[in-house]
Amino acid sequence: MKRLILVSTLIMVLAATAQAQTVDPASDLGRFRTLRGDGMTALDKGDTATALDDFDKAQAILPDSPSIPLLRAQVFLAQKRKSEARAALLDYLKRGNQLDLAKNTDFNAVWNTDLENQLQLNQTTVGDMEGLTALKGFNIVEGLAYLPDQQQLYLTSIHDGKVIAMSPEGARDVINFRPGVAAYGLGLRDGTLYAATVHSRLTQGYDAAKPINSKIVAFSAADGKVLRAVSDPAKKDREFGHLLLGRDDLYVTDTAHGEVLRLTGYGDTLETLIPEGYMDSPQGLAENADATALMVTDFTSGLYRVDLTTGAMARLLPPADGNLLGITSLSRYGNDLIAVQNGLKPNRILRLHMSADWNQVDSVEILLRSPKLLSQPTQGTVSGDEFVFVADSQWSNLDDQGNAKSDAPAPAVIGVIKLKP
Repeated sequence: MKRLILVSTLIMVLAATAQAQTVDPASDLGRFRTLRGDGMTALDKGDTATALDDFDKAQAILPDSPSIPLLRAQVFLAQKRKSEARAALLDYLKRGNQLDLAKNTDFNAVWNTDLENQLQLNQTTVGDMEGLTALKGFNIVEGLAYLPDQQQLYLTSIHDGKVIAMSPEGARDVINFRPGVAAYGLGLRDGTLYAATVHSRLTQGYDAAKPINSKIVAFSAADGKVLRAVSDPAKKDREFGHLLLGRDDLYVTDTAHGEVLRLTGYGDTLETLIPEGYMDSPQGLAENADATALMVTDFTSGLYRVDLTTGAMARLLPPADGNLLGITSLSRYGNDLIAVQNGLKPNRILRLHMSADWNQVDSVEILLRSPKLLSQPTQGTVSGDEFVFVADSQWSNLDDQGNAKSDAPAPAVIGVIKLKP
């Protein structure tokens, strides 16, 4: 049986990163992948009943998976159940996904005005932002920290391997890391910057023959003096990503193993909070007001809540028509979460309205959706009633092989969105 072309941006990203980690087959992500794989095998053999049963079970695990509703629609078409196929496509579109009918011609048989209107709605601009500043040159801006009282903004440059401070007086280099080393995570606490560093082939001076361990580096925001550095000698192949400076502890993601680590009391020893096997690519981190719960986004499987007292972890389901996949950054605003979602096109900035105990996402609000204003947004931070974030990171200046398309791309842009309590 001919298989449809999965053209959603998120589907393509997930396909490229699939199986990047060792995923426990008993985990939610592991069970989902098994069911989807079994269903696709059955579909190829023409066993549509088994395929549909597997896809239904997979969708119960990940309701916002972009691939499953398209696969279900294909099964329904094969079974000549056009109304069900149309409903599956509408579910797919209502979660913000795109669809190229020129590449998925089978769906023309059930396409109607409701589907077309939803597709067009997904491409319209929502919200607005103000430009805070722009950074010229080729940098690839990933991490961000902000000190509003001093109008001081700190940015990490992946290309140049440094942290840059920007203020009304201009820009200055705070610290330059070793050749080939860049900071993917950044946080500011009591005048000290904390950076999560990694040996990156995208950084100038990179030498694959000379590996360098990932570290948490603490240094003065004023002059860049290194105060201390923490690594994990037990796993020298860690690749630190995003970090969170919590009330009591520091948290950092490890994209090489799909883990989340904790530096208890900002001490000297990293401990594993979320072990390998549950997440493919942990990204955003946020802590609730009383530091009893940590929220973690996995780019592939969505939002997880960790009880910081017991260590228990649960994955949160999206609300109806909501999409929690492809999120790269989380910031707490009151009891809600502000999320950067660059796994969908157009990219989006979301407000996740949370239940009081953070056990449920009550609704998903789109604060900003704009192909003009957003280009691979990365990370952000809440400052008062504003969300300050990297709106154009310059990641789009890289081709599929990770090479720069231009040595002089458009500047990286930092944006601000006004928030309402």
